Amino acid sequence: MGWKNQLIETPVWLMSRFYPPRFDPLRDTPREILVLRPNDFGELLTTTPLFDALRKRFPSTRLIAGIGSWGRPILENNPYVDEIVELDAPWNNKIVADRSHKNVLRFLWSSPQVAALRARGGFDVAIDVLGSYMGAILMMRLGARYRIGVRGYRGGDSGCQAHVVYARRQCGRAALAQGELLGATDLPEARPQLFLTDDERADAAQRWASGTVAGRRTVRVVAGVGAGVAAKAWPAREAGAALAQIAQAFEQNGSACDIVIVGSTADRARAAEAIAAAGPGVAIRSLAGDVPMRSTFALVEQADVVLTNSTMLMHVAAAFRRPTVAVLGGSITKPDVHDAIWGYPAHYVSVAPERSAQGERREEWPAVGRVVEALVQAVAAHEPDKPGAPHTQLGAAA
Repeated sequence: MGWKNQLIETPVWLMSRFYPPRFDPLRDTPREILVLRPNDFGELLTTTPLFDALRKRFPSTRLIAGIGSWGRPILENNPYVDEIVELDAPWNNKIVADRSHKNVLRFLWSSPQVAALRARGGFDVAIDVLGSYMGAILMMRLGARYRIGVRGYRGGDSGCQAHVVYARRQCGRAALAQGELLGATDLPEARPQLFLTDDERADAAQRWASGTVAGRRTVRVVAGVGAGVAAKAWPAREAGAALAQIAQAFEQNGSACDIVIVGSTADRARAAEAIAAAGPGVAIRSLAGDVPMRSTFALVEQADVVLTNSTMLMHVAAAFRRPTVAVLGGSITKPDVHDAIWGYPAHYVSVAPERSAQGERREEWPAVGRVVEALVQAVAAHEPDKPGAPHTQLGAAA
């Protein structure tokens, strides 16, 4: 541990002396477990299997999710989550703009959200899925009697009674490892879980129906052109060129192609640029910023294939086992490391820039033709997944 980390970790350790363990979850059944994940959308999505594992381990325990207000749609209708509490923590997310040390301290000691939870009298168990000194302090501030964290990431483990060791492993599996510390053995697949309603599915089916060509098989493509970090987003013009070639490839095979671009309000300009680059005559619609997040989830469930950057959409597609092509480039210089942490063993493929014999990438982004080829192959490889009809998959891909 470097001296800077020691400088931060020492006060956490000292504070923990005043918050000794007062509960043993391996001996007694906890009344409630607070799972902290006030981070970005993708990180919350990859944590969802943990709630499944905890429910199987503790059927009568109240499971509480402490998340950023922006993540609520991800956990709505989740049968394993008893309560969602909003904690708009100013660390490790791209939603809260002010992530200064001053604002972190202000949140921990002055936030009404923290004050409201402190008034509840504490929690038998709390889990800081991220693993940070801020999370450890928050758990102590909230009166957690048994705390679980991560060693080797952003600190805080000295303030915990148990921890996992940070390693470059699939992020969903890392979260499940914290459940194993509580005795969980019946573990779900390390794949995001989303639970849609019948109304959400019906709305998505109606939206897709408006782009279906009568008498021909229509390949449904969901495309994401944005990213939480701009440097991870494939240039919109190249994305548009790829979408045009994708539509042409399916047309040549005798199929129609209905392409829907999804995203937030911030993605509208990029979506418009991609559509312009694709040119006239290509069936592309943009719903970026026009539909709720859960409507996007339902559209993905009924899609044939998803084209995305390294962003939340990648994990939504994984929840429904949709064939997915992730375009990696820009600031992602180690695609193998990216896929080891954020990728999935099935229905997922990434396309990165070609590399020289010396291992240096030749371009910042992969060639358009390689992305198109990967997507067409992904649809062909998973053809049995969707035999000409919208998916009727119930619940999530758990």
